Amino acid sequence: MTAMIAAGAILLPASANTTFAAKPSFSNTKSVTKNNKRQSSKQNQAGIASIAKPAQAYKPTASDCDLSGNQVVDVDDIMALLPAMGDKCNRDHCSTDINRDGRTNVTDLMFVIANFGSMAPSTSEMAETALNGATLSLQNWYAKEQSTLNSLGVSNKSVCISSYGLLVDGLSEEGALERCLNHTAEEVRDYLITYANHYGIARNTTDIVILDIEGYRFSPMFFGNYIDESISYYNPAMLDRILDAYKLRISVARDVFPNAKLGLYDTITPHGFGEADLAPMIRRQRGYEYAASYGLFEELDYACPVLYQVWGETDYGFSRSDAVTRLGIEATRSLTRMDGTPLEIMPMMSLTVFNGDSNHDREPARVQDVSRQIDVLESLGVNEYIIWNGEENIADTDIPVYDQLQKLLDYRENQANSTQG
Repeated sequence: MTAMIAAGAILLPASANTTFAAKPSFSNTKSVTKNNKRQSSKQNQAGIASIAKPAQAYKPTASDCDLSGNQVVDVDDIMALLPAMGDKCNRDHCSTDINRDGRTNVTDLMFVIANFGSMAPSTSEMAETALNGATLSLQNWYAKEQSTLNSLGVSNKSVCISSYGLLVDGLSEEGALERCLNHTAEEVRDYLITYANHYGIARNTTDIVILDIEGYRFSPMFFGNYIDESISYYNPAMLDRILDAYKLRISVARDVFPNAKLGLYDTITPHGFGEADLAPMIRRQRGYEYAASYGLFEELDYACPVLYQVWGETDYGFSRSDAVTRLGIEATRSLTRMDGTPLEIMPMMSLTVFNGDSNHDREPARVQDVSRQIDVLESLGVNEYIIWNGEENIADTDIPVYDQLQKLLDYRENQANSTQG
């Protein structure tokens, strides 16, 4: 499913629609191809695919066994591995598949035991670059090339959890919304734990965990529609029920990941023309502010405005790109907790254009456009940001995300050098 920004029809990638079985299962929908370009990267990368064993056995290191990320192999790592025993892994390795044979099993446990007590330093130190402040966040799992990211100056300490991991799914289907609203905290918690174990997300993580809760008339950008009498599905009481469902899931996530820095996707999504006084943006902002007054943000660390690239150089809205970024930050800064304390802002950027009205929809964004957006953020006092990408290739391409980040870094450093010269 896609969510739309009201600037024509700006399409954002959205979470997977997966039918839930009585026992948690994850659909096999991993790859994104050019034949299904209109589908979301998140939809296509949400599932689990069986992986053939590598031709040559991988030799695990102590760093592979450090599942908790505390730089020592200890009992926390055993506890992180045990719930995933028997799981198949969704790509060439997942964190609990220590020896990368496609399954978490007793062999992986033996590697952890063999390395017990060993120090597990990071694969390299974080370089000082023009991309310091950036954190790469993939959908459902972590990027595997830690040393490459370190050399780029990009953090890997974030993961984006899809809606289905929080029992939000298929909301356009009859009866699905009621099922979502009626799920208990225990049901959501049990499913989220299974999800986290499956994807190798440690429950004691201190990383940024972004809750990507989306759905048909359910995403935060739609909140304002329920309190606007001009909208066909005006229903303030239903909005309260939806917000209760959000708060339940945020509370569960806080319980499951007690040390994580929690953020909520789509808080806010700015209008695609960057104009605060247009009726769709006024309505949308009203919804965000109502949610804040209802206590939506009480257990969150971050508001996560969606500042994906939405215009390319030949688009009629391209000249409004800076204004979109400014509106996203300024509107988000108006949101507070119930006691008036502000949330930290963690903007979500992209390396792909996501906009059904753009001539460049689902094309890699130009690095100069992404770099300019970083400059705008810095001018607004925002020096840390998420770069979201569904998997380790740029959407609908064979371009590794690391290569695109390298091009972005090269561009920014060349710009800095030319300015100094």
